[in-house]
Amino acid sequence: MTQMMLRESFPIVGVELGACMESTALSVIERVYVPASPGEAFNKVIYDTHHRRERLVASEKVTPQYRVRHLERRSPPVRYKGVAERVGELIQTVGDCLLVVDITRTGRPVAALIREAVEDVLEGTSEANHVKLCPITVTGIAGGVSHSPDMGYLVPRRDLVSAGLLLFEQDQLKIAEGLDLAGTLTEEFTNFKPKPDPKDDLEDWRLAKNDDLVLSVAIVMWAAGRFLRKVDSAPVGSLGAA
Repeated sequence: MTQMMLRESFPIVGVELGACMESTALSVIERVYVPASPGEAFNKVIYDTHHRRERLVASEKVTPQYRVRHLERRSPPVRYKGVAERVGELIQTVGDCLLVVDITRTGRPVAALIREAVEDVLEGTSEANHVKLCPITVTGIAGGVSHSPDMGYLVPRRDLVSAGLLLFEQDQLKIAEGLDLAGTLTEEFTNFKPKPDPKDDLEDWRLAKNDDLVLSVAIVMWAAGRFLRKVDSAPVGSLGAA
């Protein structure tokens, strides 16, 4: 998957699928850029394509921020057709986005079911070709990320934990207080920890009862860091309201 376009605000939907008798969690997260050091500006040389010349633009350093806009959990027994339909509803609401689905427990057939549901709700709309599906499989093996036609991106659990925890600790993850599960997610991120002595089969790749919520957010932040374009500065005043 190539890097996706840069936008001031970009929605990402995370789907943490459990087995039939495990909970499944869904999240909608918005990545935005905010000033890294408000009030500090510097001149940056940019190329003006309209006038075909370089010019100086007052710029400021920026940093990504991830805002959790929606959280939900589906309790077991989970019906995957219902999950797929619900994902379709969410995509219909947010439109153009990155859709990240953890298929560790279910395999590719459920990802295909979700893809079909999304295509059905977006058929004939302008967003029909702008929702990118990113299936991932969590592994317990340390090492780099790889890709499989059947399993999607194989991502070490350690990488997902680090992606989520670092942003949480650096206050770059903002959880809307009005969400019913906001307190639960905050508490679980505070208590979340790497799996000791990880095993290849990942029978207990979820360690705590609320890890589905944490992982639904962590997979989003991992995918955003890997597939969304990044910047480190922007013209002063171009970011809009925080």
